Amino acid sequence: MRKLVATACASLFVAACGGQSTAPAPVATPAPATTPPTQSTPAQAPAPAPVSAIVDVPEIAGKSQKDVAALLGDPTSCETVKKGEKCFFKPGETEIVFISGKADWITVEALDSAPYSEDVLPMLGLEKTTAVLSNGNTIRWETIPGLLEVSVFPAQSGVDYAYIKTSTP
Repeated sequence: MRKLVATACASLFVAACGGQSTAPAPVATPAPATTPPTQSTPAQAPAPAPVSAIVDVPEIAGKSQKDVAALLGDPTSCETVKKGEKCFFKPGETEIVFISGKADWITVEALDSAPYSEDVLPMLGLEKTTAVLSNGNTIRWETIPGLLEVSVFPAQSGVDYAYIKTSTP
């Protein structure tokens, strides 16, 4: 009788808990492998376009008029001035005073689109470097190898002109 009471209690307990099905338990199948979400790498910003020099000052500084003409083309005009011969060249609206036969004082005027900052140097074919003087009237460099001085002067927006001294102060 004890056995019968224990079996009855066990049956009631199983029934109260929702019972257990007599059907075989389903076989668990593994979930399909999921592909990890694709990680999109952010598109890299395009590299800034290289700045092309309006006039490559290091190429013409200290060169003869003939050598400069080979690089910039024939001058549009020339005139004799106190220190030598001054010639005007179309690229960059460039004016060069040849002192002792060498390109010495160089003025580049076609810089309207250039920023009035140290970023103007690559437009003159020069490496960007820190100026020794920078204010609202002038930015000046005196440490550029092969040149005495490079100065730029502002326009209403951008640069009005650059003045480069090669060897004669």
